[in-house]
Amino acid sequence: MIHNVVKSLLLAGALSLAVHGGASAAPAGATVSSQQQGMHQWSVLKGKLILVNGTYQDTTSYKRSLTFYFESKPGGEWLHVPVVDSASEQELTWFSISQGEQTVADAAVVARGDAVELVVAETKPGKSAPIAVRWYRLAESDDDNPDGPAYYFKKLSATSYPAKARLTVEQVLKKETSSRSSK
Repeated sequence: MIHNVVKSLLLAGALSLAVHGGASAAPAGATVSSQQQGMHQWSVLKGKLILVNGTYQDTTSYKRSLTFYFESKPGGEWLHVPVVDSASEQELTWFSISQGEQTVADAAVVARGDAVELVVAETKPGKSAPIAVRWYRLAESDDDNPDGPAYYFKKLSATSYPAKARLTVEQVLKKETSSRSSK
C-alpha cells in the first residue's frame, strides 16, 4: 500500500515537472539513451512527444523503462504512445533487460529533422547470439491504422548483426544511432 502511494506521488511529481517546464527539451539531432533518466521532450507532429525514462530495481532484477506520451496542445491530455510491432503486438512501456552483467535488450531515441525515431537492439542471454535491431518512427494514426492509437511508434525496419561479429547490444546501439544521426 505504502509502495503504491509513494509510486503515485513520484509519478505525479514527474508529470508536474514536465507540465511546468521541468523536463529537458532534447535538441533535434540528439540521441537519448535509456540510461539518461528523467523526462525528455521533442516538438514534433504539431505537438510534443514526452519520454519518461525510469528504473526498476530490486534484489533480483534491474530494468530501465521508456514510456512515451504525446501532448497535442499545452496543458492537454497526455496520450500514451505505444511501440507497435504489428496489429496484435504493442507495448505502452518498453523495458530494457539485463541478465547478470549482459545487456540483453536496450533502446535509444534519435531525433532528426522533423522526425523522432526509436531503435531497439536485443539478443539472447548467455552465449554469443545474433543481435536483432528494429527501427520505429513516431506516426499519427492514418488510413493504415484507423482503429489504433492516435500516435504510435510505427515499425520502419528490422535487421540483425551476426553472432560472429561478437558485438554487444550497447555497441550495436551506438553504431546504429551514430549512423542514423549522421544521415
